[in-house]
Amino acid sequence: MAKRLMQVAKSEGLEVNEIALEELAERANGDIRMALNQLQYISLSMSVIKYDDIRKRLLSSAKDEDISPFTAVDKLLGFNGGKLRMDERIDLSMSDPDLVPLILQENYINYRPSSIGKDENGLKRMNLIARASESIGDGDIINVQIRRYRQWQLFQTGSFASCIIPAALMHGQRETLEQGERNFNRFGGWLGKNSTMGKNFRLLENLHVHLLSSRESNLGRGTLRLQYLTPLLQRLTDPLRELPKDEAVKKVVEFMNVYSISQEDVDTIVELSKFQGHKNPLEGIAPAVKAALTKAYNEGCKSRMVKAADLVTIPGMKKAPKRLIAAILEPADDVLGEENGEIVAKNEESSSDTEDLEDTVNGEKLQTELQSLNSEGIQVEVELKGTGNKSAKRTPAGRERGGAGSSEKKGGRGSGAGAKRKR
Repeated sequence: MAKRLMQVAKSEGLEVNEIALEELAERANGDIRMALNQLQYISLSMSVIKYDDIRKRLLSSAKDEDISPFTAVDKLLGFNGGKLRMDERIDLSMSDPDLVPLILQENYINYRPSSIGKDENGLKRMNLIARASESIGDGDIINVQIRRYRQWQLFQTGSFASCIIPAALMHGQRETLEQGERNFNRFGGWLGKNSTMGKNFRLLENLHVHLLSSRESNLGRGTLRLQYLTPLLQRLTDPLRELPKDEAVKKVVEFMNVYSISQEDVDTIVELSKFQGHKNPLEGIAPAVKAALTKAYNEGCKSRMVKAADLVTIPGMKKAPKRLIAAILEPADDVLGEENGEIVAKNEESSSDTEDLEDTVNGEKLQTELQSLNSEGIQVEVELKGTGNKSAKRTPAGRERGGAGSSEKKGGRGSGAGAKRKR
């Protein structure tokens, strides 16, 4: 094809380099019509065509193409990344503004910058890594402004701080840092770690609420995670290793009942206690003992109420939020007063005068019963359930008496049945 193009050029009176025609034939992928069109367009402005002229023409007429985030990172951090124009770097970083920064931040530390030359002690490289990481931190701050406050005009600035500056500092030859590591760019690990963090927060929140519902603990979630998970794990696993099977199972089940710990909470404590380089918390426990513990716990669940804050009922509220219930179950008197006051205030806005009086009485009885209960979570729920049932049974009579009393005093509301229909 290059020879045929040379014949056409000579017949048209053009002086063309043979290497330039070979480049044109390769870029045209064998399409003689496209090659002739390109050659005719160049001949309009010059009669002597060189290789650089063909290359510039092909680059200027190139079509936009979709590239993968890995290809974009390879070009930004590659050895020739410093030769890219600024618009090319912006296009590469904006090809996927979500994944390109994550992949670059995962792999930039593996590159040996080409600008440092000889670096025997590694200080120059560490200095560039520090500058790149600082720029990535600035990009995270800008990204928060974009995502949370919708400052979309900062998008290009965030891309500049997250991708272009670190790539300009660290572009060079990639190398492995650990033995057995593969020498290619890894996918960003932030997505998986963020998902795991969200799951652990949900599991810890459930464990925290269950401990509060037992009324044996009023710890905060952070204190529970940092200081009390290890003692809880020891109380749940040490007897299973040291004591006989029946005695160990009985002791652990009793401990779980006292603190309202379910089987899922045990799995949460074990999962949050696993650390890299440390042994498995359940190591050394016989499978038969684990099976016996699960069987004993499941049998106990058949004869008792599940001790979870989700089952606590509050007079005047159909379904209370989990955190509100947990706050009410805390032994602090001021918290009890504030939460019950809020409940009574909400009921006063959405009910009649008679219902306000009943809800206030129920709230005061609930607070009195909570303060006088024992330390066992099962009794908390049983008493609360009983309180809800009693109030439900007394409601019709109270309403009839309220309706009759109001009709006698004010005289304008009609009978008790009419007031009830009105409400």
